Amino acid sequence: MKIPKFFKKKRNIWIIVVVIIAIIIGYFIFWPKSSIKITQTGFVTKQNLQETVLSTGQVVSGTDLALSFQGSGVVRRVSVKEGNVVYQGQTLASLDQSSALATLTSAQGSLAQAQANYDRLINGATQTEIQASRDAVSLARVNLDNSYSSALVALNNSYTAIYNAYINVNNLYNDYFTTSDQQGILVQDNRNIITNSLAEAKTAVDQISNQSSIDLAISNLSNYLNKTFNALQIIRYQCSQGSYDSKVSSTDKTSLDTQKTTVSSASSSINTLQSSIASYKVSLQTAENALAARQAKPRQEDVNLASAQILSARGQVDSAQAVLNNLVITAPTSGTVTRVDIKVGEQATPSKEAIVLQDIEDLHTEADVSEANVASLQVGQSIDYTFDALGPDQHFVGKVLTIDPASTVISGVVNYKVKGSLENVSGIKPGMTANITILVAKKDNVLAVPSTAVINKNNKQYVRIFDDKSDKTYHEVQVQTGLQADGGLVEIISGLSEGQEIITYMKF
Repeated sequence: MKIPKFFKKKRNIWIIVVVIIAIIIGYFIFWPKSSIKITQTGFVTKQNLQETVLSTGQVVSGTDLALSFQGSGVVRRVSVKEGNVVYQGQTLASLDQSSALATLTSAQGSLAQAQANYDRLINGATQTEIQASRDAVSLARVNLDNSYSSALVALNNSYTAIYNAYINVNNLYNDYFTTSDQQGILVQDNRNIITNSLAEAKTAVDQISNQSSIDLAISNLSNYLNKTFNALQIIRYQCSQGSYDSKVSSTDKTSLDTQKTTVSSASSSINTLQSSIASYKVSLQTAENALAARQAKPRQEDVNLASAQILSARGQVDSAQAVLNNLVITAPTSGTVTRVDIKVGEQATPSKEAIVLQDIEDLHTEADVSEANVASLQVGQSIDYTFDALGPDQHFVGKVLTIDPASTVISGVVNYKVKGSLENVSGIKPGMTANITILVAKKDNVLAVPSTAVINKNNKQYVRIFDDKSDKTYHEVQVQTGLQADGGLVEIISGLSEGQEIITYMKF
């Protein structure tokens, strides 16, 4: 075979070698390659799926009573011990009752006194009692008359306080203020208020003729003193405004402050006098009513009141009896004593747990389920139990009895209490730990894929299906999912067929 002339030249051969090498390098650099690295695949299979909720709870007695004393005292007797079966109404423990018995005796005495008062009312008052009521009326009237006599002095003092305030303000206005500025206008207006109050106070004092007019004068003077005090406050404030702060002498300012104090003191005296007169009026009326009541035959209202007092005294007897009863613990129902936390001779604390009474034949479980899972629970769902005390290989069945509608927060997590039945479980005691598996849903022979195979895009769900393993191509199929089952499996309702190979995990 004749070799072409081109290849006989060594230089040409090297050119060919370089071209071939360039082609190979270009292939690896520029030829499209898949950037997909598939690390896990799976298949669409038919499986039996179930969804469960797991929790840990405790065995609880249907009758679980923490009994305690409702009163305090020294424990004198404990009649039971742990494991005793007791009957309803049985005395379990008692405290020292001496003080409570004394209180009961006192209450019984009050009842006897109320009964005696009733009998006395029916029989009427004695002459000695009637005279005592007359004396009380006379004393109350003297006290009231003395108060009215004191009122005349207080009213004159109040008028004088307003008068002195008027003189002081009038001189102050004439010495410093004019109506050419805002301060002067305010001082003049409040000076007029004091002037009017002075005139009205004089009229009220001049018209005093009897106790009724004194009452009216006291009421009016209280009003005029308040007006005067308020006007003095405004005038005093204006003395510290603008140029008047330096213009009005400190002596005149102090004089104004003194007038304010005097008027305020007079106002307090008037108010105290008014209250005193009102109190003496009430005392007099009360004494007169008492005298009339003693002199009159018993009214039906009084008889009813005495009867009510007897009823109240009987209530005190019942209350004292209740206090006595609170020093005793009795069994509210039959059951088994599972704890005794008191000893003879110790000081009992009210409402502190002393004895626990349970019905160990009526047991159920209680567990806290988080808000993330509680929505899928329903009453009647099946429960599978294991107990730490019996080991993980022994399983027992039950049902969801109740789901508490109110939540509780435990370590920052919102939980709901779920109660479950216990059926044919021997050897279980209250307080034991129960491992609870609640069957929420179950489907048999349905298509399923690992949950990692399902991707969410644009509020839709897709699964990647292999087209060719050699070049690692795939396409996405929209699916409809159903049950979110245990073991990380998801039910496929539509979109896939059994046996299809899918991508469960893919890294780009």
